[in-house]
Amino acid sequence: MVLDSLVNANKISNNPLAIQYAFRALAIARLMNSDEALVTAYKALGIAYFQDQKDSSYFYYYAALQLAEKNHLLHQKIHLVYNLAMFYRAAYNYETAITFLDSSIRLAEVINDNQVISDAFNMLGVVNLEIHDYENARKMYDTALSIASEHSFYKQMGVAIGNLATFEQNRSRSISMQREAVNYLGKVKGTEEEMANIFINMGNRYTNPDSALLYYKSALNLALNANLPKILFGAYNNMAYSYLDKKDIQMAESCLKDNAIPLAIKAKDNDWLSSLYDTYADVCVEQGDYKKALEMQKKSLKTRIADNRQKASEQVRLLAALLDLKNKELIIQNEEKKLIIQKNRLQKVELWLTISVLLVIASIFVIFGLRQRSKVKLHKAQNESARRLIEMEESEKGRTARELHDLTGQLVLGISGTIENIDFPDEEIKEQIRNKIKELGSSIRRISHRMNRAMIEHFTFSELISGMCEDVQKLSGISVHLEIPEEFPDLPNELVLHFYRITQELLTNASKYARDSEIKIRIKTENDKLALYYSDNGPGFLPDEKRKTSMGIMNIFERVKLINGKAYIRSSPGNGTSWRIFFPIVHNNVVKS
Repeated sequence: MVLDSLVNANKISNNPLAIQYAFRALAIARLMNSDEALVTAYKALGIAYFQDQKDSSYFYYYAALQLAEKNHLLHQKIHLVYNLAMFYRAAYNYETAITFLDSSIRLAEVINDNQVISDAFNMLGVVNLEIHDYENARKMYDTALSIASEHSFYKQMGVAIGNLATFEQNRSRSISMQREAVNYLGKVKGTEEEMANIFINMGNRYTNPDSALLYYKSALNLALNANLPKILFGAYNNMAYSYLDKKDIQMAESCLKDNAIPLAIKAKDNDWLSSLYDTYADVCVEQGDYKKALEMQKKSLKTRIADNRQKASEQVRLLAALLDLKNKELIIQNEEKKLIIQKNRLQKVELWLTISVLLVIASIFVIFGLRQRSKVKLHKAQNESARRLIEMEESEKGRTARELHDLTGQLVLGISGTIENIDFPDEEIKEQIRNKIKELGSSIRRISHRMNRAMIEHFTFSELISGMCEDVQKLSGISVHLEIPEEFPDLPNELVLHFYRITQELLTNASKYARDSEIKIRIKTENDKLALYYSDNGPGFLPDEKRKTSMGIMNIFERVKLINGKAYIRSSPGNGTSWRIFFPIVHNNVVKS
């Protein structure tokens, strides 16, 4: 138990030492010849390796779970199932993570382990938040808080309240909740990371830089004392922006140049290092040193590429470990099935003639059932395949948006720096060019924001569609007439995303093939449906031929199908193109356009 505690204490601050403690625990467990001690040692190794070698972590977690199930160690099994949920969350397999968390809750209910139940509901809130299911996330945090409050679990109470504070729109109420969360966490040892995160969130809530700095410094002190590098980087990064707001450029630069960046380089944390270089570029812009700002942007992009490669390599190893263990399980299951079949054949030789007729009849029903089941599976697989392709497309758009955002900043800075070094006969012309470049950079950044799914969900429905139409008009010169009703129902995030992407695809096609045409888009609600009417007077095409070859048109029909909608297209050469698309909606409250 002592070594287990040491592993948990050092897993973040000194991971190599945590691994050493875990192997010591394993050696002692083998000397004790105790299955329970061996399960504890395997779990400790899983915890230690989870930070940097998740494939090894999964191996030890899986071995511990197998041993715990074999020896009916329910208490150990509960914690292992919870830890495996964290593993699948790290692998972005949220469905399996939720399944494991539900299992840990059901198992914990058997022995009334309310602390694990509260932890599991808090983590369900985190997972639902990551998949953008905000309503369920809030429900999970409320449940975790209710259970923790009933049994005075201060850590779980603090975590739940701190997370619920992020949903609070009223700033004063949110800060009050976060202070309450810190108060509860302060009563429990080992909660420095949770407290530091809350301090950073509190600092983000303040518009006054001095108030924000107070909380960022509190988070920084906790990170220094508990050796929490990621919290340290976040605190310094936010402090730099607060000092910029105060026009204290020297202190902003010191936060990054003298503290955060050297530490991130030493820790080889390319993820944070990329963000810190990007922040440093903003500091250089405030200093008027565009050359250095461009250099920082290049470093930011370079480290971001390195981080993406590192994460991709880790993901491949992770998936390979999962596949390897899955294959081993299938081999064992197949061997067991063969043994069972052979045994049954020996036992039923004398009855073979009697049951053969029954088997034939049963086979007919089984074949019929399998055919029906195969049809259902095929339909489900087609929908799932389309959903996965669209998810991959959204991920790619998000990655492209980030790269576009980063590259735009680099290019604008480079051009601005070049213009600064050119002598213009008329200073007013130079200023106009400078402003136009800034305006172009802002437009491209705004477009990159709308490409990113995470940013889309922060805009209202009207802002998304109107903003996209305005961008198309500015960049392509196409005339777009948009009609949106003054009021429309509150729409689910998934419907808004698909509606936005379909409209985006229509405008993209028009930009390619109908640049000199006039586009009309009308959006309205009718009979519990959201309707999109699109028309242009472009060159037109043959829909049947185009639908087989155009990825854009195929994408529109797949997205409509995923949300049980209907789409109709009418076009012919020389007669323009028109679409009628209908999406089913459920009326809740009404939102102003």
